[in-house]
Amino acid sequence: MFGIGTTFKRLKYPNFWYDILHVVDVLSRYPYAVEQPAFKEMWNIISGKQNREGSFTPESIYKAWSGWSFGQKKQPSPWMTYKIWRIDQRIREVDG
Repeated sequence: MFGIGTTFKRLKYPNFWYDILHVVDVLSRYPYAVEQPAFKEMWNIISGKQNREGSFTPESIYKAWSGWSFGQKKQPSPWMTYKIWRIDQRIREVDG
């Protein structure tokens, strides 16, 4: 997958980094992209990070956002979970 290391694969928000969540969020808006093997590989990485309750926990943070749910790595983030849910909804629209 592009030859990018583990830092790219970490869940982080907001989307001002070049990371897996940002790339998948943008590409999920294009039906052609959603059908590509590289996209599916990235989506499988993201969806594999979901916990048993269906939530997602940030894996990398920017200290300026520490007051927000996505600015810490200890508990699931409702906002990050929502953002990933929205991506999932777009993918489902393409997959029918």
